[in-house]
Amino acid sequence: KCISDARSNEIKKLRGVAGDIFDLPAKYFANPSFDRASVVEIQKMLGVFGKTQAYKIFLPLLFPGLQEDTTLKTVFGNWILFAKILRASLHGVTSLHQEPCGGSKTNARKWNFQQVTPGSIAWAAVIVCRAIFLLSPDSEFPGSGVGKSSTISYKDLFFQYKKMLITKWDTRCIKNIMASINNHIFGAAKLSTLNPAGGEDFSDEINRAMLALDMSSDSEADEVPPASLVLPAPVSLALPEGPGLNAAL
Repeated sequence: KCISDARSNEIKKLRGVAGDIFDLPAKYFANPSFDRASVVEIQKMLGVFGKTQAYKIFLPLLFPGLQEDTTLKTVFGNWILFAKILRASLHGVTSLHQEPCGGSKTNARKWNFQQVTPGSIAWAAVIVCRAIFLLSPDSEFPGSGVGKSSTISYKDLFFQYKKMLITKWDTRCIKNIMASINNHIFGAAKLSTLNPAGGEDFSDEINRAMLALDMSSDSEADEVPPASLVLPAPVSLALPEGPGLNAAL
């Protein structure tokens, strides 16, 4: 019950500023039951047209300019969208329009969240799923992890995004994306004091995360599916422990 209430409160808070996050009219999000499936701009972000088409795993909103890249080289390149959501979640919705005041009641203070690292990569996956949910036709976040109206399997998306981020964490593209997100949320000056050497060795954290995902298997079933595939059948996935993770998704 507490986890469900915390999740609902977070979603309600973000829905109130979703118009600012996505640069769309607030009326699309003020009413959870609004017919977002009929909004052309939203459908372009989700890569579907009409209510019956299947949703892909790697949706257009993950890419810069909504330009899908089948090689996935630019996936998560639309970082500003996720940075806005993360900033609002950590520092409060007012931080979207002004510098965070650093109040003691913010989630950033509560969780001692100072920068995005592989250890908090599940949070990044949660943020991506949350963005998709806000745009989806679903009026409530499903306890089953599968949208009632959209049939989107948020559990599958969470797993695939987390897996992709972990395996690609050490690439220049993902490093640049995370640096941009960190700078947007926490500011360059603060980050430089946290990481004066200009980089950290996260290999142990990444290895632990990969082991947790059973990434050592050579099975074809473990391969990240290409962007052209539609969502697979739902799978059972227990969310990892961490600050607010279970409550967030």
